[in-house]
Amino acid sequence: MTCAVAETGGRQCGCVAEPTACLADAFKEFREKKLLEKKKLKELKKKANEKKRTQSFKDHLRRKFVEQARHYLGVPYGKRFHNVEDEAACECEGCKEAGRQLRDDPMFLDCCALVRKCVHDLREDFGFVLGAGNQAFQFDTLPMRVDSVDGLEPGDLIFFSGEYYSDKCREQKHDMVHVEIFVGGETGKAVIGSREKQKWVKEYDTYEFDSKSWKLKELFFVKIDTWLNGELKSHCKEHNWANFLQPKHSSRNSLFFVEETEE
Repeated sequence: MTCAVAETGGRQCGCVAEPTACLADAFKEFREKKLLEKKKLKELKKKANEKKRTQSFKDHLRRKFVEQARHYLGVPYGKRFHNVEDEAACECEGCKEAGRQLRDDPMFLDCCALVRKCVHDLREDFGFVLGAGNQAFQFDTLPMRVDSVDGLEPGDLIFFSGEYYSDKCREQKHDMVHVEIFVGGETGKAVIGSREKQKWVKEYDTYEFDSKSWKLKELFFVKIDTWLNGELKSHCKEHNWANFLQPKHSSRNSLFFVEETEE
């Protein structure tokens, strides 16, 4: 008898064992995976806390954050913005400019994914990984804001709140539609970001631009000092980001409940 395991999304898993046994194996595998994830995060935080977060350390981490972002220059924004319906070549502006089919690239990074990826790469220094939340989540974890770009240092973030032109676009929390990494440069306004859906991560001379997707409402110049101090928590009382901050502890009534002693 063939069973269908939850993790297969309803597809036949190909297992010929009894359904109960197969499900038990799936539960065990899932439980072990979650245990390992929690253990790794605890070890990550412990190692990060052992580091002396001197000003020199934090300045160095800022530089590493910017350089890590530069590592992803040229990575396309998203696969779905190119012709993926058939084998015909995508004729979009981005593919023509790049001279290749961007849909075939191995990685894609939109604006918030770029920030998330850079933090993940430097997780041993930051002491945490960012959850899957988008730019609104990232915004709520950084409470330090300044009045203008003059108060930013390389590695700080610029958040954009706006109103989508299309009714089909999902409304974002705080109307936060975009984020970019400030680098300053010769113009004092340069940023690294993924802002063009048919193109890729670029370094721009300025954060000022007109989007084809949304109308700008407000700019937020945000310091990342909280992250540099190894702190990741939401500072917003309006929205619950618990699922994106750390693995949730399962209820004692859950099949996946894990005692602290097991960790």
